Amino acid sequence: MKYNTGLIDNSRSPYRKRQSAALGSVKWCDGFWNSRFDQCRNVTLPHLWDRLSDPNLGHAMTNLRIYAGLEEGEFQGTPWQDEWVYKWLEAGSYVHGYTGDADLDQQMEEIITVIQSAQEEDGYIASQILRFKERFLRPQNHELYVMGHLLSAACAHYRSTGRESLLGVARKCADYLHNTFMPPRNPQYAHFGINPSYIMGSVELYRTTGENKYLDLALNFIEMRSSEPGGTDLNQTHVPLKKEEHVVGHSVFWTYLYAGATDAYMECGDTALLEAVERLWQDLVTSKLYVHGGVCALHHAVSIRKDPVHEAAGASYELPNSTAYNETCSQIGNLMWNWRMLMVNGEARHADLMELNMYNSIISGISLSGDSWFYTNPLRWYGKDHPLLSQDAYERFQPGEPPRRHHICCPSNLLRTIAGLHGYFYSLSEKGIHIDHYGASIFDGELENGSRLKLSQETEYPWHGRIRIVLDDVPEEPFAISLRIPAWAFGAALTVNGQNESPPSANAYATLERHWRVGDLIELDLPMNVRLLEANPRVEACRNHVAVMRGPLVYCLESPDLPENVPVCDIRIPRDIQLKQHFDPELLGGITVLEGEANAMESRTWGQSLYRELNSCNSVVLPIRLIPYYAWSNRGISEMTVWIPLG
Repeated sequence: MKYNTGLIDNSRSPYRKRQSAALGSVKWCDGFWNSRFDQCRNVTLPHLWDRLSDPNLGHAMTNLRIYAGLEEGEFQGTPWQDEWVYKWLEAGSYVHGYTGDADLDQQMEEIITVIQSAQEEDGYIASQILRFKERFLRPQNHELYVMGHLLSAACAHYRSTGRESLLGVARKCADYLHNTFMPPRNPQYAHFGINPSYIMGSVELYRTTGENKYLDLALNFIEMRSSEPGGTDLNQTHVPLKKEEHVVGHSVFWTYLYAGATDAYMECGDTALLEAVERLWQDLVTSKLYVHGGVCALHHAVSIRKDPVHEAAGASYELPNSTAYNETCSQIGNLMWNWRMLMVNGEARHADLMELNMYNSIISGISLSGDSWFYTNPLRWYGKDHPLLSQDAYERFQPGEPPRRHHICCPSNLLRTIAGLHGYFYSLSEKGIHIDHYGASIFDGELENGSRLKLSQETEYPWHGRIRIVLDDVPEEPFAISLRIPAWAFGAALTVNGQNESPPSANAYATLERHWRVGDLIELDLPMNVRLLEANPRVEACRNHVAVMRGPLVYCLESPDLPENVPVCDIRIPRDIQLKQHFDPELLGGITVLEGEANAMESRTWGQSLYRELNSCNSVVLPIRLIPYYAWSNRGISEMTVWIPLG
């Protein structure tokens, strides 16, 4: 078995074009993502440990200790409480692999000892059995889901440490699942495919151990969906995945399913799986994707086949702003899926969507202080009286307190995502290395052919589009360096040692193949022009509105940047607005703001009126300042909008 591999170990996957770069080969340098990794390590990781291990706040470790017979008590929390522990261990593994922190290593081993004691003799492990008393009574008990996160955490821990303490638990658990769910199985289990983390987990366990039965288990989990009558769009069990034409249902469920199916394709080559996920990707990006990368339009919905659904992708073009959910976990699931699609086909469109998620609708879910969270990521917010349709956006305004017992999935998901984000920035192929994302970092590792490469990426991205790649150690033989040119970067310029290269195309990779020498310098300049975007007219919530982007960042207008008596909803933006760019190191951790002049309409009190006769009204010109969307709500409860009416 191999360790110190990538976020996934697809080095031997026969049906992929890209290989995940080893996590140990990438290090952050001072910059945007380095500061977030440091905060993740020093603030978020210990904060979430304090919460999950506290019997009164999290009760997650307490449940496992009770299950193991180490103490007495009753199960408390959600049916998926165990995931908090497993995702924390996955994050801890990434941090340990990066830092070599011996204390963290010891802490993880102590947690694993409890998990080992909690596992039943036949391999079953889900502490919610303490509450439900019987296994697999109903899918909503989430036993498969938490075991899936166990499998993923175990693979990450093995790759970080080289030890099999948690991997042994995972193998025993997966053997139990294989005995329980492989045919012939109880027909009622066909509908236990809720929240399919276990597909990704099973494939990764196969990659880690080389045991075919775990891949067979993953493929079986895909095929058993819709194998019996009574399925639902909520869980993507109404229609078999290979025949599905619409993105439907709970947005964490479908992103995890599509990510797992893409993983499975890399190993088995079933073209029907690839055709399905490609078809569904097109449905998503052409009619169900928010401008900031959100993929979960509705808190509660009815699917196209009339199934009740929550946390849902809605109908085509159904993209409301103020009532949008966009649960943080959904965008993380979309990141995981698109990264796997990038590994399969190597196409820049997937990295572009990953970038949109990373810089906007994922990190918007965590405060700049690193210790409070949003589940909800709307595109318009009316302030303190804004009704919250579900979950806990209010926790963002209680720094240092959350999450409590019932609000665990998004904080723990953000934790493991940021802890392992360096694993998404580079990938390998038989030709050489691909720079998929930009951030100050060093790659120091092996290419696919085993040759050694070290390069440094110097940049202030996303604030500036200038990227310098310095080659510090190179193989003797020629190889290729491919740089992604984002879809928004029209007019990008590329040089090698000061000599112009052919102008690279947007939404593609610029590939430079040659004999390289130590000290060679690649310079890429991505124009950071301000862009006004309009939506398809079928997106009714955005008609006659524009959104503002600069580089990979979506911007928003927030009430702290307006005079006290001017509501956000009264602002109208001119079509020919000139927005000046200015980096403010003192604001919101250091951001580039956009400043210009807009119109503020004369504000009239509506009272209880729902409609009124249109009257001419006065407007005044006033300065406005826009900030990156991810930074909103860090100055107290505010009003905010991404889409601004045209004036």
